[in-house]
Amino acid sequence: MSITRQRSQIWDSYRLWNKAVAEVIYPVTDEAVPAYMDLEADDLHRIGEAAQYAGPDARVGLSEAVRAVTIAQDGAFSLERVSSETRRWRRRSIDPPPCLAFLALTVLAAEEMGNSVDGLAQHAYYARLARMLALPDNDAALRRHYQRHSEFLWNCVNTWLENLEGERGLPTAYALTHRYVGLPMSQALVREGDRRKLPSMFAHFGLSPGMRLAPEDVSTYLGMWLTSEVSVGATNLRKLWQRADSHDRIAAIAAVELANWDGVLQETVSTNIVGRAMLVANLRTGFMSSSLDLSLGLRSLVSEMDGRMEVLETAGKWTALGFNIGTAGLWRTTYTSTIDFGSMLDGLVRIRHSGDENGLEYKRFPRKVVPLIYDELQSAYVQSERLQLGANSLLLVRTEGTSKAAAGAVEEVERILGECARPGFSKYSTLEGLPQGWTLFADIQLFGAPTGETKFNELVPLARNQLTVSGGLRIPSRIRKWSTLGPPEIRATSQSEAQLRVTLSTSFDNAQIAEWTGDSGTVVVDLKSYELGDGDYQVALFTGSKTIPTQQVSLRLRSSNEVDSMWDRAVRLVYSLDTPLGALTASQEEAEYAFVSGLLAEGKSGVVSSETASSRVFWIGSRKNEKTSPIRIGTPDPNSCVVTGAHYMKLPPAMGDKSQKIVEGECKYCGLVKRYPSWFRRSRLSGSQLYEDQDSMTVVTVADLPAVVKEPVNWDGALDALMHLGGGPYSSLQSVATQLEGSALFVDTFTRRLEALGHISIERNERWQPIRWEISPSCLALEDGTHHRLTGFWPPNKIEELIAEGDAASVHAVVQSNCPSTSFLNGIGEREALRIADAESATVVRNPGNGILETLPRLSEVAAALPRIPMLGFDAAERFDLKSASWLPSGDPSEVGAYRIRRGFEVVYLFRSSEDLVSGHASITSVHLAKHLAANAIGKTFATYFSTRGELLTPRGCELPGLYDRAAVSFSGELPAPKKLMIAGNARNCLSYNAISQASADLFITLLTT
Repeated sequence: MSITRQRSQIWDSYRLWNKAVAEVIYPVTDEAVPAYMDLEADDLHRIGEAAQYAGPDARVGLSEAVRAVTIAQDGAFSLERVSSETRRWRRRSIDPPPCLAFLALTVLAAEEMGNSVDGLAQHAYYARLARMLALPDNDAALRRHYQRHSEFLWNCVNTWLENLEGERGLPTAYALTHRYVGLPMSQALVREGDRRKLPSMFAHFGLSPGMRLAPEDVSTYLGMWLTSEVSVGATNLRKLWQRADSHDRIAAIAAVELANWDGVLQETVSTNIVGRAMLVANLRTGFMSSSLDLSLGLRSLVSEMDGRMEVLETAGKWTALGFNIGTAGLWRTTYTSTIDFGSMLDGLVRIRHSGDENGLEYKRFPRKVVPLIYDELQSAYVQSERLQLGANSLLLVRTEGTSKAAAGAVEEVERILGECARPGFSKYSTLEGLPQGWTLFADIQLFGAPTGETKFNELVPLARNQLTVSGGLRIPSRIRKWSTLGPPEIRATSQSEAQLRVTLSTSFDNAQIAEWTGDSGTVVVDLKSYELGDGDYQVALFTGSKTIPTQQVSLRLRSSNEVDSMWDRAVRLVYSLDTPLGALTASQEEAEYAFVSGLLAEGKSGVVSSETASSRVFWIGSRKNEKTSPIRIGTPDPNSCVVTGAHYMKLPPAMGDKSQKIVEGECKYCGLVKRYPSWFRRSRLSGSQLYEDQDSMTVVTVADLPAVVKEPVNWDGALDALMHLGGGPYSSLQSVATQLEGSALFVDTFTRRLEALGHISIERNERWQPIRWEISPSCLALEDGTHHRLTGFWPPNKIEELIAEGDAASVHAVVQSNCPSTSFLNGIGEREALRIADAESATVVRNPGNGILETLPRLSEVAAALPRIPMLGFDAAERFDLKSASWLPSGDPSEVGAYRIRRGFEVVYLFRSSEDLVSGHASITSVHLAKHLAANAIGKTFATYFSTRGELLTPRGCELPGLYDRAAVSFSGELPAPKKLMIAGNARNCLSYNAISQASADLFITLLTT
């Protein structure tokens, strides 16, 4: 056999083992979870079977395969060939890198550490790896080659997993201590069964899913947890923790697990975290005024949670309250406008599962100061035990109360924030949605701890050092990534060292891009000015003179130039007009006769204009504003410590043990648990003296930090993020929208605007709530002979290529404040447009407004096709008054029209036709559709037309529903503009659709009235 053929067979055998490791250790999964090269006995057996190994011990077969490609004929060890093969592996490849089999052997060696049977020291790593390769224990070449190549090889594994966007798991091979040995140790030290118990520790201390803490701070929590009774089930971890040299490694693994935790508790949970309810908030600033949106959240510990809950009203009645499942295992209320959040903040909230009178209760205790930390997974602020360093935060401070503690609370909080928070935070004493008697502090980024005594434990962070990558526009995905058009900030702070160094490097080859230093314990870097492209980066924090990073964070930037790995799997959605309901929702069903996709419309409804559009209106009455009283929840007791804040905290005696970094106290009367960092100096706390360990603490200076800047709404970045994703569940679109403006109103507006412009398709359920979305196909809408508007999927590089190749004479973008910029191709004729469309898999659409309009059914056909349900019972009802175009109370919904009913905390919009009144039925609709159906039922429409200006107007709040809205917008390519219309001496707020001809307006009126 020739040497060449023999070498080929050796590499074929190695590649077979390499493929087997990839298939067994990194299988395709539906959920993005941390992936470890954890080689349990059954995993090794399956690897051997996949590699077609016939021997009894797969370890031997793997060792032989690795030895064959790493040991030369002269017996010298070398990683050059494995490294060379891996370097030829494409950086963006989704195929496994050729180094997996070798790295699997290094993990097996790490698993043997601590074993004293083999006669080696417990920490002897290289000797164990050498024995697996039949080399001398002290082989110098092995150590030299391993240290030269191992980081690169593990980086390739991390890059491969990132390329797959979590499909085979999330990368975990990071070493903050023991630089080279730490990599295989990160995979081998803590087994899967033990890692599954860590979420119990996270939940016990109130840590948030996705939270990123430095391992040294996670070590503090681990120490408390593993030495307490609540971790009795984590026997192996407790044994490992008894070895002091394992603390850093276990903490690094726990930090990775926390960063990738999805909020789900999979193991037995200690009883003291059961039944925890919390406040969830979104702050809206700038879109149609500012407001605070509050809701209730809870993490259910019941396996069969259905969201059907009951809450105890202040009046003593248990009332139904619905919760919807969100991301990271957090259930949230949806009907928040009917809850009196002032009563909720002031009283003890009690929630139970519907009908379970003696079962589990979820409680929320009132607090004087309520910290809320921005949770990227929720795209909302979630109540926390205390503020966190570097995180975007809110503070609710009670300004009314029965104790002296309420006096001066706002002043003290403001003083501490001025000393410890980044400049630019805001204070609101009055704000829509803010309960009376409370003050809101917003735009908080804490960079240090108070230097003196404070009675507000919530303002003292438990962490000492923190590296945070936050802000910008995060793209919802199985892996953590940001929009290249909206990169985040880097925020670093240290209370243990004044000197900081932060580096930015490429993830693949560790090539340093930038470095920033600070001598006041803080560094803030806005990455927008660096114009980074799509790619994977690594941010590292070094404190003092250390050469090993205190904390590292991966930074992934993506745009529509490089689409998500799941892009092709997005469900294809089309508005099928074979049924009238296709005018309201897209679906997966293929259309046989007529459909709308983006701005492309095929087929015609056959409706002929029979009405003439005019400026006449019938809604001439004065608009009436009727407000319903929200339901009060919470049971306050003026003399209780949960109301007054005068807790009697029982603290352990100070024993001088400075290794105990957190002191935990419990209120003698209400059971409220508070934790205090032992390094924080306080002269008095319930009669107990805390440990004083501030000699090493640095006074962080925040005055020189750049002020927090309220970024404008990044519509272009949001659309680009959606183009990158391609489609998916509605929750991913919501996540993008709430980062622009955090409110349900904005999410609805964001969705309808992009749908009306033809950029996205929306599928809705039987209640007309969005459940799925997809980016529309690429389209060139012909505005005139040489003017083409781009809608749907048009990534920046696609447009740039048109210019570079001379296919477009010019491109210009019209920037708008209330929607994404509109791009136009200028100077090309129809023939050139068709050629471009053919090359780019796009469609040229002439007169898209008319095309969509002519496919639409009469609104009366939509009304007839709506599913009917028996008329619902209700607590309160309102009927939409057509003459004033406003809601009015109605105790008897027995007339034809639109109704808004409240059932407990749920609000439902209904339409009842004359047939429905007879049969006792109704149709659930969206708010806008209900109003137009009510007008249609009497042969009227809210739309009015001014032929001299080509304007079609509707009252604000009566926007055209579904594809009727898209048709009206497509004539001009612009969203309806706000406009005042004088009617019977009253100025009414209206929306104006432009560039609509008389003939098209006639067809609109015909569709809406007949």
